[in-house]
Amino acid sequence: MSAYPIDPFSHALGVCEAFAEVVRAGVKRIALSHPFTEEELHTRLHGQAFLDACDEIAAANGCRAFYLREPVLTDLFPVSLNWGKQNVIFYRDPADIEELLAIQCEKNALQAAGKYAGEARRALAVRYGRLLSYSDEAIERYLRSNTDLE
Repeated sequence: MSAYPIDPFSHALGVCEAFAEVVRAGVKRIALSHPFTEEELHTRLHGQAFLDACDEIAAANGCRAFYLREPVLTDLFPVSLNWGKQNVIFYRDPADIEELLAIQCEKNALQAAGKYAGEARRALAVRYGRLLSYSDEAIERYLRSNTDLE
C-alpha cells in the first residue's frame, strides 16, 4: 500500500495525463488508458465525469481522446486484462484511430470467416503493437510471454 493513498479516479486520470503527454511528444502514435468497466468510465468525482476529464487532459496536451467501447483484443495482451472492458485512446492523427478501427474490423472479418489463426492472427497483433509505437523486440516479447489468449 502506498504511503500516499489516492482514490482510483485520480490515479487513473494521472495515468491518462502521462499517456497524453507521450502522445503529445510524439513518443507514441496512440496510447491506451487502463482498461475500465463502463461503470468506471462513467464515474464522477467532485462533479466531473471521468470521460470529460480525459477530453480536458487530451486538449491540454494537444491531442484527442477517443472512447473505445469494444477493446481491440489480440495476442499482444492477456485477454482477461481487456475482455469486457473499455479504453480511452489518446491520439493526434485521426488516421491512427482509423488504423485502430481497421485492425478491429479485419479481426472481426477473419473471425467470421474462420480464418483468425496462424500468421493472419499474429500479423494483426504486430500491427496493433506498431500502432502503439512498440519496438519489434517489445512486440515479440509481449507475444512470447502472453499465455492468456482468446
